[in-house]
Amino acid sequence: MTGNVTLGTAYRFFVPLIFMTELNMISKSVINAALARSPDQNVTLAAFHVAFTLYFALSSSTEVCAVLTLSYLKTKRALGRLLRFMVVIVVLPWIIAQALVFTSLGDWAFGGLFGASAAVVEQAKTATFILSLSAPILITRSLCFGLILMHQRTIFITYATCVRLGSLAVSLVFLPEILSGAAVGAAALVICMLLETMVALVFAQGLFRNLPSGAEPGAETPPNFRQQWRFSWPLMMNTSAEMGMVTVISIFLGLSANPDLALAAFSIVYGLVSLLMSPMRNLVSTAQTLVKTIADRRPIFLFTLHLIGFFGLIGFVLFHTPLERYVLVDAMGLKAELRSYCAPALKLAFLMSAAWAYSALYRGLLAGARNTTMLAASGLTRVGVAALISTTTLLFVTANGAAIGLVGWMAGYAAEAGLLAFHLKCLDARRRRAGMGS
Repeated sequence: MTGNVTLGTAYRFFVPLIFMTELNMISKSVINAALARSPDQNVTLAAFHVAFTLYFALSSSTEVCAVLTLSYLKTKRALGRLLRFMVVIVVLPWIIAQALVFTSLGDWAFGGLFGASAAVVEQAKTATFILSLSAPILITRSLCFGLILMHQRTIFITYATCVRLGSLAVSLVFLPEILSGAAVGAAALVICMLLETMVALVFAQGLFRNLPSGAEPGAETPPNFRQQWRFSWPLMMNTSAEMGMVTVISIFLGLSANPDLALAAFSIVYGLVSLLMSPMRNLVSTAQTLVKTIADRRPIFLFTLHLIGFFGLIGFVLFHTPLERYVLVDAMGLKAELRSYCAPALKLAFLMSAAWAYSALYRGLLAGARNTTMLAASGLTRVGVAALISTTTLLFVTANGAAIGLVGWMAGYAAEAGLLAFHLKCLDARRRRAGMGS
């Protein structure tokens, strides 16, 4: 069967999402750059990192909301059921976050689990509470972005993200007047997410009005709770693995000889590598939206190779040339100790392009086929591989934690990509044997 997707189709859909993702990830690096100028940059950066990592590991199930919207929001009637399901899956992580803030669970998690100092724990608990205020924002934004992606109007997401970055810059200027430490970064992030969501909501409302009501004869029946759960739970486990990897890595870094330095450095490395490579995550929605037949895969695979080459080259040039000093000193404001600790990891950053790209591509292909069960296993594999490599810090406590963390992060994605590629190949073979190869 001849596919309807071309290389041009992929570029038109994906390029606006590059700007969206880059501007989103700039948010983390901009916050890090602002916090690095605080009186004790190691404590403040470490506190924001552990709060950000743990909270978004808990709440990462909300990322499935956009995928649910893409798959099931075909009529106005479906919105109510989808919204109720999304609220249910967000409530438990939100309750756990409040326990981290207001009980000794937070002291154990941030101090015992991550090995952070008392000063880091105090700031992390405050930052976690502020971040938890984003729960309804995350649901609304996911619904809006899902609608926009479904109608292939990805430029609207770029507009919303520009507002996000502008409001973040303004917030980071004025918030230090009323807040301090990691709380500044958390509050700035919540404010910019709120304004981004308000803009996306304006665009999404018009697209929602154009949907059929769902009362027409032959209209698709909205999914019930069981159908949504069957589709979502593997994706929830997989998306939780995104921050789950970072959480596990951070836990082992907390066992190194200098945990505050290792956590602060990994926060910087994670922010910069995500800034460079996170456009790859959009391959999930690209493959899910555009690939309808096996013939549609070829241009998407070719497009993926283009992305790997482009972003890999950027990563190599930035951290293997004098531009590295500009990034780490002039842009990020890092002092000598933290800069030298980050450098070895960042020299490996270009390798992330292939690992992240293929992991996202295969997740998107399976989500588009509504064959998501294997995504649960691949997500657990990703976390397990990252954890295994991060145990190196137990054997060599003086080793460079940031470099170990980055290698574990990349290896997790690479292992997942291999597992999903094998599963998709087996799935295609079964379909061909059943006469459904096209």
